[in-house]
Amino acid sequence: MELAEAKFEDTNRVAAISVLVLYFKLFYFLRIFFATAYLVRMIIEIIIDMKFFVGVLMIATIAFGNSFYILGRNSPDGENLAGSNVFDAFIFSYKMGLGDFLTDDFGTRDEEFLWIFFLLDTIIILIVLLNLVIAIMGDTFDKVQETQEKSMLQELANMIRENEFLFSRSRAFKKAKYIVVIEPETAEGGGGASWEGKLAQLRAFIEESSEKHISHLKKLQEEVDGIASTALDDKLKPAEDRINHKLSSCDNKMDDIKKGIEKLYERIDALESENKELKKG
Repeated sequence: MELAEAKFEDTNRVAAISVLVLYFKLFYFLRIFFATAYLVRMIIEIIIDMKFFVGVLMIATIAFGNSFYILGRNSPDGENLAGSNVFDAFIFSYKMGLGDFLTDDFGTRDEEFLWIFFLLDTIIILIVLLNLVIAIMGDTFDKVQETQEKSMLQELANMIRENEFLFSRSRAFKKAKYIVVIEPETAEGGGGASWEGKLAQLRAFIEESSEKHISHLKKLQEEVDGIASTALDDKLKPAEDRINHKLSSCDNKMDDIKKGIEKLYERIDALESENKELKKG
């Protein structure tokens, strides 16, 4: 079928899809700029981290939609409050999970069950699951924000790899007389460890800081002990020198006393000898 023969409604559908794709293509080119490259990476990482959450959300939404659809068949006017088919019931449950409460038609014979399912729907989907997705997005935001430079370089590298076909390496370096050397560059804050959550990273940082502080405190303690020992030696050394000097003086005096006593003994012996000679004479 030629485009000119297409219906206006069909062309509008194609145009709407094409415009949406073109606007999404704009995100592709935002990866060129430093300020927006990591934001695009953040959107991609959030979508990847939400894949299991989306499955859980769809299961919960389908479960409540199916329950509302079954109970809606008991409406007195014959019109199902959840919609005419299962898809409408899914939309009804999805809108209710987002806060669009359509409770005007709950006045049926199963009103008690409808209100119980309504409360469970709002608690599980609106309160638990939607707050869970906020926590997941916050954790992913912290991860990308922590590795902002690494994410930016990753997006730029992907852009170069995806558009490498635009030029020929052999033709570009045909007359080159130099060697191209490529070296890996480590982004600041990138880190080699996998992301384990904000609290786990904070715990690891505290443990690492504690080990550094303990090691630093041990070195300080050793330095303080050395300084104290040196200071104590410096203070005790003059006293020790004085004591040694006094002891040496005492030793000298003792030697003099011993010499005096020896001379005294010699003098006594001499006097005794003279006394004996006088007695003989």
